[in-house]
Amino acid sequence: MKKLLVPFCLLLLAGFTAFRPVSKVDGVFIRSAYKFGDMKDWGKDDSLTVIKVLRDGFWMVAYYDDNRKGRASFNGLAGGTYEIANGKYVEHISFYSWDSTAAGKTFEFDFEVGDQSFEQHGKINSDKYKNYPIHEKFKRLQADTPLEDKRLEGIWKMTRGEWGEKGRFGEGIYKNMTTIKIYSYPIAIYAYYNEATKSFQGGGGVRYNFNGETLTETNEFWSWKPDGSRKGLLQTHQITFDKNKVTQKGWEGKLHEEYEKLK
Repeated sequence: MKKLLVPFCLLLLAGFTAFRPVSKVDGVFIRSAYKFGDMKDWGKDDSLTVIKVLRDGFWMVAYYDDNRKGRASFNGLAGGTYEIANGKYVEHISFYSWDSTAAGKTFEFDFEVGDQSFEQHGKINSDKYKNYPIHEKFKRLQADTPLEDKRLEGIWKMTRGEWGEKGRFGEGIYKNMTTIKIYSYPIAIYAYYNEATKSFQGGGGVRYNFNGETLTETNEFWSWKPDGSRKGLLQTHQITFDKNKVTQKGWEGKLHEEYEKLK
């Protein structure tokens, strides 16, 4: 019996090693150090903020507050889905504002995750970044206050959007767009992109809180004003739920958005 039990335990252990729950790496992280390409020494984000959000198998990373000479405050945004498989952190790219040829591709990384940190290293490969080594270290972002109501936490996909004279979801520049919004307290981050053309249309990020009725968002970045002029702008929205759907209204009646919860 013991001879049979040992192989069974090894198989069971191998199964857990091959696939770990994505919740193990979920969180909001600020990059603290990096090495790209043939860099020998660690680079620091002294003049730039890089934030990475991982939640329920979805991820986004944003570069903003860029104070480097000749750069806009908003630098770029990328995102997609991820999984932990065979001991690797695996990213599937849905959009990549720096190089659309990366969209649709999958990259594997070695990784380490702790209570306060996340680290990934491997290579990406696109037309702009050929077999390009990256090594990044992140520190977990902690909220200053507890989240009052957790019902928005998770992944949401837009099904309807109206913004007064600024446009309507599914029409004009928003035609054939996919819009994903990730709530991972204290950050909410969202992006508009076209999966067919692999193009990025825009996105934003906020610090948020929700009391069960009112969503309060303080802007971190907004790609449609890349100069950073919306940084710190506080806005409130009214939220109503209907099963796995949510409606968000704001901008003095000009904003009406509806989302369906994916996860």
